[in-house]
Amino acid sequence: MNDGTKHRRDWLNAIIFANSYKSWDTSVSATGLRTHDLRYRTLSHANHGSVAEAFLVNTRLQRGDWESESSIAAYFSDQTILMLSMRGRDAGSECNENIVPLPPPVKLSMELGEAILRRRSKRLYTGDALPLNYLSAILRAAGGNTGSCKADLISGGSATLHFRTTASAGGLYPIDIHVAAVNVEGLAPHLYQYGPLEPRLIRVGGEADVRNAFKGFVVSDDMISLSRASAIFFLVAQPWRVMRKYGARGMRFVLMEAGAIAQNINLATVALGFGSVECASTVDEEINEALHLDGTLRAIMHTVVVGYPG
Repeated sequence: MNDGTKHRRDWLNAIIFANSYKSWDTSVSATGLRTHDLRYRTLSHANHGSVAEAFLVNTRLQRGDWESESSIAAYFSDQTILMLSMRGRDAGSECNENIVPLPPPVKLSMELGEAILRRRSKRLYTGDALPLNYLSAILRAAGGNTGSCKADLISGGSATLHFRTTASAGGLYPIDIHVAAVNVEGLAPHLYQYGPLEPRLIRVGGEADVRNAFKGFVVSDDMISLSRASAIFFLVAQPWRVMRKYGARGMRFVLMEAGAIAQNINLATVALGFGSVECASTVDEEINEALHLDGTLRAIMHTVVVGYPG
């Protein structure tokens, strides 16, 4: 037996021991400091609630749930179709000074299969600026408008429904994309919300808000070099948009959509020669405050950092 084989065997034995012989402790509730490992190997004996498991149980689909079926059926009406036709237009501003029209996006020439294979989390950046037409391309890939159709109304006439790059339950689009322009060519370092229909950016915060948003990250600069990033994308959710149709299960759809948007950002970033990393090491309350969100009706759901890889 060579040294490499013996080393792997020793590690295998250690892994088996760690996963098979760890004891559970029925007095875990009396322990002052409880690690995640301790909590999750004493689930069947501890009396503390498990939020994650409770979420899965309470968002299951049940047969014969007439309340949910009635809520869903209510969305097939003229009023709802008109409401859906307006989605995306609420990302507006009464002040023209806050509106930044986006240039045509640069074409993403890399094949999808190649972008998928090349995607890696890039955490360290050089500080190089992101061209504005590159930002436009990333935003379009993340949640841009890609088409429309006319929907006939029962009462007569029609409404125009718009489609985006990312699938959304019921076409409700509960997630808005906010951007902190850290170093983007031709763009002041402010907070912006993406308006997908025009397309455009709407300034929703200043430099102080960007600095405060940075403080909400609990990662050091040698882990993710935020100070040298080009842009940070904040996925802001309005769960009620989906939950008033699908109930508690709607929150699952919000999470799915956030993941799809983040993946589109990652793939577009790869195709443009930049790098990105998803980051959940954030203090929600601090990010929500920096973005002027109440944390419930509108709340931060996820973040993606983009920069030129170092």
